[in-house]
Amino acid sequence: MAAVSVSCSSGGGKTEQLPVNFDAMSDAERMAYMMEHVSPDSVARFICDASLGRAGNVHIDTLATATLYVYEHYRDSALVAFSQEYDSYSESLPVADKMRLYSMAGIEDPMGLGYQLGLEYVSRIRERQMNLAQVDEEIAALRQACGEDTLTYQRFLKGFQTVLRIDHGKDLPEEIYNRFAD
Repeated sequence: MAAVSVSCSSGGGKTEQLPVNFDAMSDAERMAYMMEHVSPDSVARFICDASLGRAGNVHIDTLATATLYVYEHYRDSALVAFSQEYDSYSESLPVADKMRLYSMAGIEDPMGLGYQLGLEYVSRIRERQMNLAQVDEEIAALRQACGEDTLTYQRFLKGFQTVLRIDHGKDLPEEIYNRFAD
């Protein structure tokens, strides 16, 4: 076992020790190992975090390969648990990480990715009860993550603005509407 470890629990504090050659394994081999040693919900979080570079030295090279392997090998309740956690966890990510994950997974049409993220963002603000400073911080991180892809960023803003105009006056802080709806 390697000194490298990855936390794969949702609060239980369990840490899974990874084999020394884990980084040399293919994505399919990594998934086979993880599926054998941790719960399906932990596998879902691991795939997301490792793909985004948020799992220390552990990484996934190709998100599509890793998720396809899991979907082909889990059955019944394990597949349901994995799928639900993958969707839930990816939805809970900050908008910049969500954009990166969706791009890697090819989940969204690249032309519509920005719009989709913008349309979904109001829900995140509500769920997290975010204030203007937090929204500004996440949107700045998204802009930076988009890099030279200014069209995705502009599409995000357009989708976000559209929802805010329709939603105006409901339950978000007025300063968010004032800043982004115009």
